[in-house]
Amino acid sequence: MLILQWGPIPPSGGPHRDRYLDHFGRASLQTAEDEYDEVMRLLGTDAAHIPALDFDLVENDDRARRATQRQKRAEWLAFQSTIHTKLLDEIEPHIRKSVSAAMDALNYLEDHPLREAAHGAIHRAAFVKRGLFGCPITYRDDGDYWTDCPINISHLRMGVSAGLVSDFECSICGKLVEDCDHEMRQYYPKVAERDGEGKCTICNETECDHRAGETVLVEAWASARNVKANEVSMVARPRYPLARMVEKSFDLGRAGEDPRVRDAARRGVLNCDGDLGPCKGFNEMSDWDVKSASSSDEDEAQEIDLF
Repeated sequence: MLILQWGPIPPSGGPHRDRYLDHFGRASLQTAEDEYDEVMRLLGTDAAHIPALDFDLVENDDRARRATQRQKRAEWLAFQSTIHTKLLDEIEPHIRKSVSAAMDALNYLEDHPLREAAHGAIHRAAFVKRGLFGCPITYRDDGDYWTDCPINISHLRMGVSAGLVSDFECSICGKLVEDCDHEMRQYYPKVAERDGEGKCTICNETECDHRAGETVLVEAWASARNVKANEVSMVARPRYPLARMVEKSFDLGRAGEDPRVRDAARRGVLNCDGDLGPCKGFNEMSDWDVKSASSSDEDEAQEIDLF
């Protein structure tokens, strides 16, 4: 799980939160599109020959979904064999960034009119990422199989909320919020400097355009320090939109006990095919019951071929 992020605390609700989610959701969606376009640019004339994502994104029939996955896997194997390794190395960071940004977009826009645009961006980028680079299921020393499949992870609509105790320092003066005179969310002049780690006191980056000694208007916000976590709870809509699952265990049933399967997973050649075809739609935490929560891994386990 990703539990917390560095930066200002997102608004808890109301129009301020709506604007926050809209802004970062649109920005993430644009990044996903730009990175995907760069992949197509790098492929050049070969882009016209990639397997087509020519199926409805949602399909409830397991057999129909698997048939599409098998067909697309064969098409991608044939296409991938024609692409030079050097070109694949150039493409990989861009398609991975496209996948990541599309997943972020959905996390920001899950209750927004652009929700389906983000959904489609995930499928499109994950389809290419799986086709060219796989979607490995790994085996760890704890005896479990694990996956970070973009489709399986992003369609499980839940997040985490942390119960924390912390001090809050003012971003302008560094004093505890209760001891300073700055009003949060108002702008004040602040002189740019570098801290002991070389980070800018304005933007917290090691490389930026802020010159030492330059005065910049900065929004006052409360920065958490000395954070202590008491508990973490699963919630349908986390306050931090990106506080989500990033990988999960994967139940292969009896097949997971096969030494050949474990060896394939350890060697990185056991792949999930969920990205290659339609999904079942979103699995909303608010709709969960005991039966659906316990059977989700079994359903996903049917979406791979072991060899």
